[in-house]
Amino acid sequence: MLRFIQCAGYVLIVCVACANGPLRAEVRLPSIFSDNMMLQQGKPVPVHGTATPAEKITVEICGQSLATTADAAGNWQVTLEPLDRLSTPTTMRVTGTKVITISNVLVGDVWLASGQSNMEMRVSDVNNAAEEIKSADYPEIRFFMVKRDMASAPRKDPAGQWLVCAPETVKTFSAVAYFFAREIHTSYGIPTGVINSAVGASSCEAWTPADVLAADKSLPSPSTIPPEEYPDWKTYLALRKQIYDSAAHKDPGIKPVCLTWATPEYDASGWKDITVPGNFEAQGMNIDGAVWFRTEVELPAMWAGKDTQLYLGLITQNSLAFVNGTEIARTENNGRQYVFRTHQVPGKLLKAGRNVIAVRIFNEIDQGGFYPSYPAPLKIYQDGAGEVILPKIWKCKVELSLEPAQMSRRLPFGYKVPSALYNAMIAPYTQFPIRGFLWYQGESNAGQANQHTLLFPAMITSWRRLWGDETLPFYFVQLASYQKRAKEPSDGGWALIRESQTKTLALPHTGMAIAIDIGDATNVHPKNKQDVGKRLALWAKRDCYGDADTVVSGPLFSSAAVEGNQMRIKFTHIGDGLKTKGENLKGFAIAGPDKVFRWADAKIDGDSVLVWNENISKPAFVRYAWADNPECTLYNAAGLPAVPFRTDQ
Repeated sequence: MLRFIQCAGYVLIVCVACANGPLRAEVRLPSIFSDNMMLQQGKPVPVHGTATPAEKITVEICGQSLATTADAAGNWQVTLEPLDRLSTPTTMRVTGTKVITISNVLVGDVWLASGQSNMEMRVSDVNNAAEEIKSADYPEIRFFMVKRDMASAPRKDPAGQWLVCAPETVKTFSAVAYFFAREIHTSYGIPTGVINSAVGASSCEAWTPADVLAADKSLPSPSTIPPEEYPDWKTYLALRKQIYDSAAHKDPGIKPVCLTWATPEYDASGWKDITVPGNFEAQGMNIDGAVWFRTEVELPAMWAGKDTQLYLGLITQNSLAFVNGTEIARTENNGRQYVFRTHQVPGKLLKAGRNVIAVRIFNEIDQGGFYPSYPAPLKIYQDGAGEVILPKIWKCKVELSLEPAQMSRRLPFGYKVPSALYNAMIAPYTQFPIRGFLWYQGESNAGQANQHTLLFPAMITSWRRLWGDETLPFYFVQLASYQKRAKEPSDGGWALIRESQTKTLALPHTGMAIAIDIGDATNVHPKNKQDVGKRLALWAKRDCYGDADTVVSGPLFSSAAVEGNQMRIKFTHIGDGLKTKGENLKGFAIAGPDKVFRWADAKIDGDSVLVWNENISKPAFVRYAWADNPECTLYNAAGLPAVPFRTDQ
């Protein structure tokens, strides 16, 4: 429209854009088209962006020059012909009213790596991290670091940054994905890129499109949270905290008389016994407020005067920790329900022999105490000098008892809202060609193994559909061993989610890296991510890079047959034969028709295993490595562990 302005005797005619008319905008590209990017070889590559409506755009790279015109909404796209592998950096030029130059571009294979914390776990946190970081000089490995976010609807614009692999950058890369990429790159010289998109503690449904969840009532329900309440991660977390803070009790502070409760001289013999870890409510205390916990631990003389670490696991919500009467840490959750506690203990506080640890926990709302969702043992330890596991039974005493607070409404954690992570961290990349997917997740779905058996393949299928290629390889990691080893045969636990993962191999073009032998009983995030990455790479080597003779898996159950008082178990993926790790085969359990399992004897017999128990004359069922943290002794000659299984399905 025209606006008339009178000034100093003159009338100025100013052209003002109508509110509903197009505004002039310079040519722009999504962040995935930026310096240091890796483009997928051998596939058409759509390049898209925005500009002024009707603006002419030209894209040039590797001898190709494609022109188009931005549409009425300012959107434009061209599709490059498949590019050949390129290890020498090149440049992409995008020309409109201005020129965008994208430098240091390579062409190779791009993999999308997703999942929860074991995929998110950084190179800086793995075994031998210092040496791994120091040697990470691979300029032909690139990582696109996706910004953590959530959204109520699928987004189009990616958010992240390409980084070249170097000691200064590799620290933040997904360790599993990095070791996979390094194996592929060093084996074949292929430039390798990774779209690094993972969020700790996330559930499978958070990564699954809403229409997939809505189509099957056996899957988790799509989110019922109004879309305006979670346009992004920051807004959603602020809303959760606001709801939480409006209802939660506020800590009035320690009663002065209670400070003596942390001292070694105080007599706590009359306090109540309580299991740690374990929350208030599960042990008969349906209260909010302040509760004190005390325990004693004997420390070796060599630890006296030396700094140590005190690991108290997850505590909800706020806590104060004391050692021998001195406060060492004060932690507030600030609206988050679960926060891990690892505290530095100054050496001057420790002495040989008896030491007293006291923890004051203030529960603001919901469950309170030492939360056992990851029930690793609490401990005090010195790097390089071992650890002392804290007792399971502590003493406790209530300082302040309050009626349980009630929230007006409850919102799930952002990383568990169905489809929210898919919308923000996967959907924007479905137009960017890739070679395949890497996945490490399952812990957050471990309590719903039957549902996961349907959900996981549904997610995989939907991702392939969105990328327009049903043959895209999808390689995933089976959950590693974890928690205390059971003395008797187990009935479930993580064995059930591992079985669900194994069933996913029925989906074409999938592969499973077995990690059952490289877990950590006390850490849900085992630090040996090198072998995990290598085992994922075995599938790619065989199925993507032509190494047809590569053994990709450990022995996989095939069949079971009764032979007298024994059962013969046959396997696929035996390679050059079955092997025993250690003197005897262990980890097998056997049962008769009653399904009462007992530990079994076992031996390798050619390409199969014979299993028996002298007290079971009519064997019917066999299990192997069927536990949270099983004993694993059966391998193939390639050094890969057998896949856990049961025959009593």
